[in-house]
Amino acid sequence: MFAVIGCSAVNVAPVLNSSLSMAAFEKMKKIEPHNVKLALYIEPKMKELQLNQNLSLGRYTFDIGNAFSAKLIKALSYNFKNLYFLDTPEYAENDFADAIMYVNLQDIDADFKARSGFSNVYAESYVRFSIRAEIKDIGEKKTVWLGTTQAKTTESHQEYGSMAYQEAGRGYAIAIDNAIDNAIGDLINDMSKSQNLRMYLEKWGQRNKGEN
Repeated sequence: MFAVIGCSAVNVAPVLNSSLSMAAFEKMKKIEPHNVKLALYIEPKMKELQLNQNLSLGRYTFDIGNAFSAKLIKALSYNFKNLYFLDTPEYAENDFADAIMYVNLQDIDADFKARSGFSNVYAESYVRFSIRAEIKDIGEKKTVWLGTTQAKTTESHQEYGSMAYQEAGRGYAIAIDNAIDNAIGDLINDMSKSQNLRMYLEKWGQRNKGEN
């Protein structure tokens, strides 16, 4: 981590992309809609996650939790007919959903660097974070799928001449976006490969057959 030089550093909050990239879809391998009502609980540690970095180019804040949550919801909406968003992890038996999905942050690590050369400036980003997700059958109150993913990415961004802090921020944001897409793509792919989850998806789908 670089220290802030002098008093001229600025506060920068680069906007992360809330849309899924092609790389995320490639990680998923397939989209398979199910007639299932899924409740989603993203723990506050993940949902409200912000990454702060002090560099020579400025003080950077990245709203990772908001971008991750939006991307995950979009990915799940391709695979489940109904999604419900929970503010607390509690749920009631025979409530509005067939199952509940819990998403937790296990670990995050990031390293942003900026180097100045004779005629160019080079920004490098490394991002890694681990996610744990679990799906429980509400009626049976038991776990039917458990998945973890550790996504990491390294990106570089180079500008000839002087690099403004906004341009460096966009380069850092690309690395974070890619790590999020990789994590979500891996989770969805892992779900699709679970025979136990598939059995429950079929069970829930049959129960919901004929509903609007």
